[in-house]
Order: sequence, then C-alpha cells, then structure tokens
Amino acid sequence: MDQKHVRTRNRAVKLVIISALLLLALVACTTAPSGPPPAPTTSPPAALPAPGVDAPATPGTETPAQPAVTAPAASQSATVPGIAPPPQGEPDRLVIPAIELDTAIVDVGWEVVERGDQRTTEWQTADNAAGRHLNSARPGEPGNVVLSGHHNTKGEVFRRISEQELAVGDTIYLYDEQGQRHTYQVSEVTEPLLEVGAGEAQRLANARYIQPTNDARVTLVTCWPYWTNTHRIVVVGTLVP
Repeated sequence: MDQKHVRTRNRAVKLVIISALLLLALVACTTAPSGPPPAPTTSPPAALPAPGVDAPATPGTETPAQPAVTAPAASQSATVPGIAPPPQGEPDRLVIPAIELDTAIVDVGWEVVERGDQRTTEWQTADNAAGRHLNSARPGEPGNVVLSGHHNTKGEVFRRISEQELAVGDTIYLYDEQGQRHTYQVSEVTEPLLEVGAGEAQRLANARYIQPTNDARVTLVTCWPYWTNTHRIVVVGTLVP
C-alpha cells in the first residue's frame, strides 16, 4: 500500500473518532441536570399553645404531648459592611436594678392539665429562677423573650414584679450565655389580669402577651395577689438599640 492510501485511511479513522466524541458530548448535555437539586422545603414546628387555651384531646393516650420548639428567628440587627454581626446566645441571667433583682434564667416547657372533662395546657414555672418559655426569642433579636416566675413560693423571684413595683421607663438587662448584655426599657405594666375562672375571651386576651412578635421585646409574667394566684401581672420591655 502506497503512502497516499495510508494518509487517506488515517484521516477517515480520525473523522470516525471525532464524530463519536461529539455524539457522546451531545448525549451528556441532554441528560445532565440543568442546575443544582432543589433545596428541601421543611416547615418549622408549630408554636406552643398558650396557657389556658384548650388543647385537643388525644383518645387512648395518657402521656402528654411533648412541647414543640420553634426555630429562633434570624437576627435582623444592624450590620457593618464586611463585618458579620455577633451571634445571639441563649439567655441565662436577668437583672432589674429598680427592684434589686438578679437571677438566673432557665428554659421551661408546658404540660397538659385535666380539669373535669377538659384538658388545657399550662406553662411550667422555674424554681428559684426566671423561666424562659421554650418557643420564645433570644435576647437582642426580633421577637418576644417570655420570662415567668413565682411570686409567693420557691424563691419568690418575681414577688416585687407581682407587687407592681416596676414602672414605665425602668431598665431590664438580659445577659446571654456568651456574656453579651441586652438592654430593654419597660414600656407597659398591666393591671391584674383575671386568669383563674376567666372566660375564654379573657384567657385569649391574656395569652396575646406571650405570643411571638415582630419587634424585639421581653415579657415578664407572674401571678397576683401574694396570697393566691387568680390573676396575672405582665410587664413588657422594649429593646434599646
């Protein structure tokens, strides 16, 4: 075979190989995904029921449902370009100079209570500390930091709050586990709110104080008067920028 025929055959082989590679590339382009897989869509758990609101009965079960914890809202504090804002920590200390209060903060949940033929949910209250409701916000971030405390037993941590010694304009400090201090200013102190024996409308009106909010606030809840627990006193503080 002369050299001319050899060159012709080699060109033909190269054309066949190039055609095969182009075909494979075309198949790869048409079968490969057009982008990254979609992110899974999961809904956050529902918020906990408010105290005094009827909980649906679960026939055949004796163990109360466990509290669902909502994911904390993302912080919307002011940022400096190029510098990440400090992360918000869990609350661990409450200080109110006006009533000489300095106490630890611990998380509390809720429990199902049966009264006659009705089942209701009630928040637990911490002993010798302020109890932070599990589904409430963290200090310094948008949302409602809900704290409750005893007024006539187990440390009487919120006794002076129950006796309405706080006033609008007083300062509330919340410290988180990272040592950051967050300053709130009292913006509302309620009159005693009837809870025990109150109708559904009244209980729902009371419960609005512990619901999530868009603004950054702290809500303090305790009982009244000192010799019983028929009413609630609520103090609301607004975050100071």
